[in-house]
Amino acid sequence: MAEKLVIASSAKEAAALKNSKSAFLAGGTEDNRLNSTVDAKTLISIGRIADLDGITKKDGCIRIGAMTTFQEMLDSSLVPDYLKDACRFMGSRTKRNMATVGGNIALRRTDSYLYPTLIASHAVLELMDAKGEVSERCVCCYLKRYDELKDCLIVAVNVPQKASVVSKRYANTVQSHAVLTVSVGEVEGKIRVGVAAKNTALKSLCDISEALSQKDLSDDEIKKMIEADKDLRFESDIFGSPEYKRYLLAVTISDLAKKVKGGKR
Repeated sequence: MAEKLVIASSAKEAAALKNSKSAFLAGGTEDNRLNSTVDAKTLISIGRIADLDGITKKDGCIRIGAMTTFQEMLDSSLVPDYLKDACRFMGSRTKRNMATVGGNIALRRTDSYLYPTLIASHAVLELMDAKGEVSERCVCCYLKRYDELKDCLIVAVNVPQKASVVSKRYANTVQSHAVLTVSVGEVEGKIRVGVAAKNTALKSLCDISEALSQKDLSDDEIKKMIEADKDLRFESDIFGSPEYKRYLLAVTISDLAKKVKGGKR
């Protein structure tokens, strides 16, 4: 439980304060809830840092400041429809008014609203280290190298304006956290598949992505590739058996890939 709150006045100050015993406080939807997954002695509030707000367009990309809320993304005329689809997965408007894009990326939940779409759209993060230096990393790199990058401040996320991305979310209700969320996207002829499988994995399915970039795959071919993925070890629970979940993931990827390649929404 947090014992101290520090209100940062700038991004550089916030990045310099971050260490293994602290966490950034953005919208507070995770930090302040009962049984939060955030374990930190000190919370560094970044809510007053103007540089972390705003949505702008540059060189075919949309830059979204880390403190931008889900509702602000939905209300913006600049944010692509495919990202708005992911924002709508958060059913509560009250929560959408609080939850920020940077906070949701930093949490890396396996039932994430945004990650599959960000993966599929080849999204790029702007990260600030303790020295105040900013570097760019793709979302997949951030996931793979999280232990190295976890103390960096997420400044913004950049998404392509014209990517073709479709997503599907499976949950008991609109307010429930998803059992499975899948996105398939195409950017400059390259297919990428992102998946968030609750309590199982949050990742880009690289082998399937590469194969789909070259040709169409049958449900059985996709299922075999899913079975070979060591990170996708589904377990039986109230949502179904491992076999059912692999089947559901396979047919969903197949369906979304057809829509992306066919240019349908």
